Amino acid sequence: MPVLTDLPANARPGLAPSGDRRLVERAVVHGALAAAGPEALVRTDVPQPDGSVRLYAAWTDGGGPLADRIDRVALARGLDAWSWVEILTHCASTTHRGRIEVRTHPLRQSLADVERGHRGNEEYRAGFARILAHDALQTGRTPLPAPDIPAWPGVGPLLWQRDQGGDMVVERYWLGC
Repeated sequence: MPVLTDLPANARPGLAPSGDRRLVERAVVHGALAAAGPEALVRTDVPQPDGSVRLYAAWTDGGGPLADRIDRVALARGLDAWSWVEILTHCASTTHRGRIEVRTHPLRQSLADVERGHRGNEEYRAGFARILAHDALQTGRTPLPAPDIPAWPGVGPLLWQRDQGGDMVVERYWLGC
């Protein structure tokens, strides 16, 4: 029986181990995008060994331009970060793949909330402002000016291009499905 010493010309190389965690992370993002419908924002939070979280923000087909439109309307209406929290959690679906959390936000529903100027519960907004003020006091940061709530942080790629800062590692990842 002949012994094969080299791979045949048409053979594909086998899988090789890799220390790059991002290959697996991106595979999870691809799977989440494939499961989401069109015009959606898919946020994937991947815990890292050092305790940080890598956030992948990806938009399915048509989602990027729609999300940028949502941001323009939200900023024009003066919506803030609490409105953002309530609007995005209102219609989100959350799944887990091990320790990885995937949140899918159908953007048409978010656009409807933004267009009607949804501001969220005022009692919860005040509580959120108190939490932010307490955090600023504890960390030595400058407190936010009144009304103590940051501006709308965005759902689209144009607003997310700016530096997110903090302990969060941010990867911007655009895919059309």
